[in-house]
Amino acid sequence: MGIYLDNSATTAVHPEVKEAMLPYLTDLWGNPSSLHEPGHIAHDAVANARAQVASLLNCQSDEVYFTSSGTLANNIAILGHARFAEANGLGKHLITSTIEHSSVLGPIEFLEASGWKVTYLPVNGEGFVDIESISKTINKETTIISIAWANNEIGTIQPIGEIAQLAKQKNIFFHSDAIQVPGKLQIDLNKIPLSALSISGHKFNAPKGIGALFLRTGSNVMPITFGGGQEQGLFPGTESVANIVAIGKAAQIAANELPGSQAKLMNMQKYLIEKLSYLTNIRFTGPRDLNKRLPGHISLVVPGVSGETVILRSDLHGIYISSGSACHNNALEPSHVLRAIGLPDREAIGALRLSFGKFNTQEECEEAASALENILRLEEPSLKIQLSKSV
Repeated sequence: MGIYLDNSATTAVHPEVKEAMLPYLTDLWGNPSSLHEPGHIAHDAVANARAQVASLLNCQSDEVYFTSSGTLANNIAILGHARFAEANGLGKHLITSTIEHSSVLGPIEFLEASGWKVTYLPVNGEGFVDIESISKTINKETTIISIAWANNEIGTIQPIGEIAQLAKQKNIFFHSDAIQVPGKLQIDLNKIPLSALSISGHKFNAPKGIGALFLRTGSNVMPITFGGGQEQGLFPGTESVANIVAIGKAAQIAANELPGSQAKLMNMQKYLIEKLSYLTNIRFTGPRDLNKRLPGHISLVVPGVSGETVILRSDLHGIYISSGSACHNNALEPSHVLRAIGLPDREAIGALRLSFGKFNTQEECEEAASALENILRLEEPSLKIQLSKSV
């Protein structure tokens, strides 16, 4: 395999995580709800994993609920509290930002179509929401605020602690999509008074198919799916024990290795930015201050060139990166995030994202930098052709 720089999309499963989960795919297949010994073994494994995730988040174990994905965790938090608000005659006004992930915007748009009033806060050119604008938007009907901790496309880290304090003062349910955060930033829910927070295992070296929702004690969320009583009824269905064990182990590793991982990611991030900064035909997006940006995350645009063209050329060189544009009906469309920060479509279709992970090395970083320098100089024939067609 070449050099994988798409860790914001998904990460490799850590060898220790794979080792921890394998017994629950082979010999220890019991149902955690069963009363016999195999059931008790599975139940204890789930409880241990819950404690490991709670340790990563610095919260209580009974505030952690396992789900099948970060997407479902986001939906449960937003739609579940909306159900509670409706059932109790509370206000139906929700505040979010224009750069949220689709797994947040989707349920919010559903609520809007169902009669909720939604305020979509604008962001500045680096993707930050304004605290004062949130405060001014809050009214007596506001019952939910949902703002992502860090943006997956442009790396912006929001002032989540300040927003959480504001929401607490106003007694508003505050949810944050923190799916990009574990393993990169410290999460301390004892200090940050969030009502709910979502994470996804495959973003920090667990397998796909497992996520978790933090729900603070006293924060009310009603089920949006129905069945058995698993996960206190919020996510009914027989637990995926192997995946739950996996996210628990990944959480333990992420917490233990955070300081070293964070420094390593930032060093590679700085190196690659410095190597590409002199290129005159690119423009970096997101925060310039790396202390306000996800460690290991770089985003840029190549005006006049589609991001997919650069990705395909990079793929031929064994460098695996991603784009911020999408193809619909055979037409390239820039993401809503890039439009929200003010990029014109002609630039936004040239969006690229490079994201380092735990297993990248400095040698890979240097090799990737050299290859990308050549590709982004537009010395590659395919890029020249694309540029001439786009002008």
